[in-house]
Amino acid sequence: MTRAEGAPAPGGQEQDAAAKMDFPLPDWVPDWARKAPSISVVPPGPRSREVVKIDKEFVSHAYDRVFTFTIDRASGATVADVDGNLYIDWTAGIAVMNAGWGNPAVVDAIKKQSEKLVHSFANDTYFDKEAELARLLSEISFSGRLKGTFFGNSGAEAVGAAAKLSTYFTKKFEFISFYGAYHGRIGPALGFTSKLKYRYGFGPMNNVLFTPYAYCYRCPFKLEYPSCDMYCMHFMEDQMMNFGGSTGSLAAVIVEPVQGEGGYIVPPDGFLPYLRKFCDRNSALLICDEVQAGLGRTGRIWSSEWTDTVPDILVTGKAVGGGIPLGAIIARPDIMKRWRPGAHSSTFGGNAIQMAAGIAHINEILSAGLPGRAAALGSYVMKRLRELQERHEIMGDVRGLGLMIGVEFVRDRRTKEPLDITQLQIKCFKRGLLTLTAGIYGNVMRISPPLVISREFMDRGIEIFEEAVVEFEHELSGQAQPSSPPLQ
Repeated sequence: MTRAEGAPAPGGQEQDAAAKMDFPLPDWVPDWARKAPSISVVPPGPRSREVVKIDKEFVSHAYDRVFTFTIDRASGATVADVDGNLYIDWTAGIAVMNAGWGNPAVVDAIKKQSEKLVHSFANDTYFDKEAELARLLSEISFSGRLKGTFFGNSGAEAVGAAAKLSTYFTKKFEFISFYGAYHGRIGPALGFTSKLKYRYGFGPMNNVLFTPYAYCYRCPFKLEYPSCDMYCMHFMEDQMMNFGGSTGSLAAVIVEPVQGEGGYIVPPDGFLPYLRKFCDRNSALLICDEVQAGLGRTGRIWSSEWTDTVPDILVTGKAVGGGIPLGAIIARPDIMKRWRPGAHSSTFGGNAIQMAAGIAHINEILSAGLPGRAAALGSYVMKRLRELQERHEIMGDVRGLGLMIGVEFVRDRRTKEPLDITQLQIKCFKRGLLTLTAGIYGNVMRISPPLVISREFMDRGIEIFEEAVVEFEHELSGQAQPSSPPLQ
């Protein structure tokens, strides 16, 4: 079985071993956060509704809100709302809280730094923690082969910096991105994002060429891996590049080693190495966007490590700040050194709070061995989900690496007609399980909990998930059953 077919990182023996391990919550998680799920008031409760009413009047409607509750506090892998409901979190705040909500080491670092210095004026002076975090990122990035970090405030901002550095270094202006790609919704990042919903009304964006990702479950060429010999890659090189695609000014290929918003898609093992060679042949740079897949989520620090593919520029965000807004690019030293002083800047990039939180969060990920935990626990979860798949025809595909797992829902396994799962997500939510959807058709349930989540919490979540799937199936077949009572 290949990675593209959704094989978990460890093998069968590791799966069996993982099934016997407890993977307990960290000792610092308080008692209240160990009692999830607990739904005492059907969400949204009265206090949540008060906030929602004010929000709808004064906050921009651009926010695409998923859950109709007001978050109050969180710890470990539990989120609480203002009405006292407790939810098991399978989202990690969109893959942000890898070392757990409320991790005391991160919280303490933020507190201590805020008492000393909040704004470090990093664009115009030196700051010790900025240098420390840059060194730490280099040390964990392919044993220092990437060396030179620029800090910003988000993953999307970091993508823009990567694009700017690429054009500056290569003196070329074209980029290749992929169908299903998500790199952000501002500036150049929006240009690299393929989903029309996010691009609608903005343009022109005519220096980006889109090509098929190695989405083997929905191959646009109706082929099968491995007999296809990764035809999508040959199409990119032989057709797109030679017939009306690039004008010969390709600066970089930007790619998610595991596609996130596109559907938690794990490509074949040869995908990234092929892109590496393609970039070398075309004197272009390889940019790996690790914003969602990075910092331990897939079972390695960076997901591109699975195939030992070293990018020219690595983009990080989300988890790098431990919940504080932070994005960064780490590049080959010869590339980063090409930027002269003043070529790029950010008022708040390198901010003191960002740097303190980033150092603490990464050190927690490393010291707690969270990448290995994600690989082992993820293997166990994949096994459980595949057992569910055998019982439920609408679960068309189960795939993932570590604790970055996607379940794709279909109306028919043969035709693979996508099945909208908005109602399934709501059913999980009402039972006390927070989930996020993904995919071009919105038919993929993503499972990306904090990496500190316990096996017990995962088992509870899987039970809720199957209850919701059963109810969803009955409604689809016109045989609606009464909902299960709230979990206490």
